[in-house]
Amino acid sequence: MITTVTTQEGAVREPGPAGAARALRAALPGQSALTKAEQQLLMDWLRRLSV
Repeated sequence: MITTVTTQEGAVREPGPAGAARALRAALPGQSALTKAEQQLLMDWLRRLSV
Protein backbone atom coordinates (compact mmCIF):
# COMPACT_ATOMS: atom_id res chain seq x y z
CA MET A 1 0.00 0.00 0.00
CA ILE A 2 2.80 2.45 0.81
CA THR A 3 4.35 1.84 -2.59
CA THR A 4 1.06 2.56 -4.35
CA VAL A 5 0.48 5.79 -2.43
CA THR A 6 4.04 7.06 -2.79
CA THR A 7 4.68 6.13 -6.43
CA GLN A 8 1.34 6.68 -8.12
CA GLU A 9 1.36 9.37 -10.80
CA GLY A 10 -0.56 12.53 -9.94
CA ALA A 11 -3.76 13.62 -11.64
CA VAL A 12 -2.09 16.73 -13.08
CA ARG A 13 0.60 15.65 -15.49
CA GLU A 14 1.52 19.14 -16.70
CA PRO A 15 2.45 21.89 -14.25
CA GLY A 16 0.47 25.13 -14.15
CA PRO A 17 -3.12 26.17 -14.76
CA ALA A 18 -3.37 24.64 -18.25
CA GLY A 19 -2.44 21.19 -16.97
CA ALA A 20 -4.87 21.46 -14.06
CA ALA A 21 -7.64 22.59 -16.42
CA ARG A 22 -7.02 19.59 -18.70
CA ALA A 23 -7.14 17.20 -15.73
CA LEU A 24 -10.42 18.71 -14.52
CA ARG A 25 -11.92 18.55 -18.03
CA ALA A 26 -11.05 14.86 -18.19
CA ALA A 27 -12.80 14.19 -14.86
CA LEU A 28 -15.88 16.34 -15.48
CA PRO A 29 -18.00 13.90 -17.55
CA GLY A 30 -18.08 11.35 -14.73
CA GLN A 31 -19.47 13.63 -12.03
CA SER A 32 -23.09 14.22 -11.08
CA ALA A 33 -22.95 17.16 -8.64
CA LEU A 34 -23.45 19.82 -11.32
CA THR A 35 -26.42 20.45 -13.58
CA LYS A 36 -25.96 20.10 -17.32
CA ALA A 37 -25.84 23.91 -17.70
CA GLU A 38 -23.21 24.18 -14.95
CA GLN A 39 -21.15 21.43 -16.58
CA GLN A 40 -21.26 23.22 -19.93
CA LEU A 41 -20.19 26.52 -18.38
CA LEU A 42 -17.37 24.91 -16.42
CA MET A 43 -16.25 22.98 -19.51
CA ASP A 44 -16.10 26.26 -21.45
CA TRP A 45 -14.00 27.92 -18.75
CA LEU A 46 -11.67 24.93 -18.51
CA ARG A 47 -11.31 24.82 -22.30
CA ARG A 48 -10.20 28.47 -22.26
CA LEU A 49 -7.71 27.85 -19.45
CA SER A 50 -6.21 24.78 -21.09
CA VAL A 51 -4.84 26.64 -24.09
